[in-house]
Amino acid sequence: MRALGLWSARLILIVLPGVTATPAHAQGTSDPTVRDSSVGYIDPAFLADLVRLRYDTSYHFDRPTRAEFFWPRGGPAGPGPARAESSVDYQDLSTYLEKRLGERVSGFVELPVRFLNPEVNDNAGGLGDVNAGFKVALWRQDDFAATFQLRTYFPTGDAGRGLGNDHYTLEPALLVYKSLGERCGVEGELRYWVPLDGTDFAGDIIRYGVGVHYDVYQTCNLKVVPVAELIGWTALGGRESVRQPSGAALVQSASGDTVVNVKVGCRFKVREWGDVYLGYGRPLTGDRWYENTYRVEFRLTY
Repeated sequence: MRALGLWSARLILIVLPGVTATPAHAQGTSDPTVRDSSVGYIDPAFLADLVRLRYDTSYHFDRPTRAEFFWPRGGPAGPGPARAESSVDYQDLSTYLEKRLGERVSGFVELPVRFLNPEVNDNAGGLGDVNAGFKVALWRQDDFAATFQLRTYFPTGDAGRGLGNDHYTLEPALLVYKSLGERCGVEGELRYWVPLDGTDFAGDIIRYGVGVHYDVYQTCNLKVVPVAELIGWTALGGRESVRQPSGAALVQSASGDTVVNVKVGCRFKVREWGDVYLGYGRPLTGDRWYENTYRVEFRLTY
């Protein structure tokens, strides 16, 4: 599976020039923009000059080593926290900046700060794993947009304290938007998480999601938009540790683990310059990342 991840990364680099050379199609004069996107957890399919401030708080994360998605295999065999963990509460503060580099391309960077409150290991706080990448508009119409996105994660967080996963990761994605009328729209994503190194716990993960939003209230200055999303993750490989009552760690395969979350929220759009999102999520499956998560987000276009 690790070989599959490496070949996937190489394939992205080979195919990307052909993707970017394909002309985007446009019809009409009122293509949708990031102002039309209302989802809170799915990545928008729009290019934008955008600043985003986000706060997440999540509770009872019981498998932080799963496929090394959150933090890596623990010591002494790995670079992660020393003791097998039973549950983690955490808070993330992140600043995201995106800049259009042309009609069809934008670049972005995201700087996260993480605060951890584990049950077994020590509390920690500090810089998380920085990520950066770009978007390429593949197709744009009056009521539809499709975008290729490539995000790269860098191991800038202190893995020994649980603030990062200690490996580089590529995450190509296809992002889509479809208008269903003047007030309703649907958005979706398909992402592929490819760790380029890491321990034998690291594994590829597919993420997929769909969200629907509806404008329930609108004036010249304010728009209120409830949104519901389903987000899923399936681990294609890797391993995970499970803390036993004795304190020992049971190591097992993470392959096939599937987590599906429901996210509900509301976005409040103020005039043409910015908006605020308030959201909540919880798992629908027995496998989970966390039991409850809350998000507050502010977006400013410039």
